[in-house]
Amino acid sequence: MSVRASFDPIVAAKDRGLLEARPELLHPAAGVRPVGPLGGRTPRDVLFSLWNAPLWAFLPLAVAPFYGRRAAIAGAVGQVVAVAVLLLVPGGVFVLAGAAAVAFGVLIGRCGEGRAGALARRLHGSYVVPEDLDAATALLLGRVQKAIRVVLNAEVIREGLLDDLRNAVMLPAQEWEVAQTLREISRLSEEQRVARRAGRNAELAQMMGSQAKALELATASVTERIEAVERYAEQVKAADQALLQWKTLQRLADSNDAYGELLARTVRDELAIAEIDGLTDEAARVEEALRRSVEKARRTGLTLLPGGLAEAG
Repeated sequence: MSVRASFDPIVAAKDRGLLEARPELLHPAAGVRPVGPLGGRTPRDVLFSLWNAPLWAFLPLAVAPFYGRRAAIAGAVGQVVAVAVLLLVPGGVFVLAGAAAVAFGVLIGRCGEGRAGALARRLHGSYVVPEDLDAATALLLGRVQKAIRVVLNAEVIREGLLDDLRNAVMLPAQEWEVAQTLREISRLSEEQRVARRAGRNAELAQMMGSQAKALELATASVTERIEAVERYAEQVKAADQALLQWKTLQRLADSNDAYGELLARTVRDELAIAEIDGLTDEAARVEEALRRSVEKARRTGLTLLPGGLAEAG
């Protein structure tokens, strides 16, 4: 079952959409909020820009082909200009050094994670990612997310038969609260596992026993909440099926006139058949008359032939 990040409902829809498209930029809540140099750019971005900038200034033909055909053409032109500056302009090296500084600014500006990366850092803690959860809690989060998708994509929601606004507000809030609880359960469960590996005494065992019981109760409680959402989703699916049946009956009812017209056509078919049979009989009579006429003509013609006269004599 696929599990996606869950967001605090206060996160703007467009920001959420941007982050959902770049899930690799989201950081687990347990991690330190990343802060990169120059507005989110990493040291690697800075090093990349530092060693590429002189190449773009002095040897653009060496790097431009890696960026496509148009860049290669521009690199060839740039290389001619760079050579001309070095040969013809006094202090040409300093001119190209200035060009390298400009190239560095352009390169570093194009590096980094952009607006999505900045959002992921600013909203750190306002989302729960699968990495925040262990296998059991991730499975539970996937269940509630699947149920919510069923509801929000239902036909009865699109048709306005259920309160779409209420569902659009209530269900994401439910998912976020469940995700937060599951994240905390996962974190405390990991603490329990670490404590068990570290050894135990009677006092520690008693404390851990009560803590484990609290985790069990919390897990059972949030599971009941998830099951309630799943029951709602099943009911919405049943409503969708009922809506489909209703629409089918409506289409059949609307087509009753067409069926009546079709039955009326059978009467016209009977009349047409009778008419066509009459024409068939008439054609048969004409055929019979023509055959008799041909037979008479054949016999008469034979007696008029010279051979026929001889035979007659």
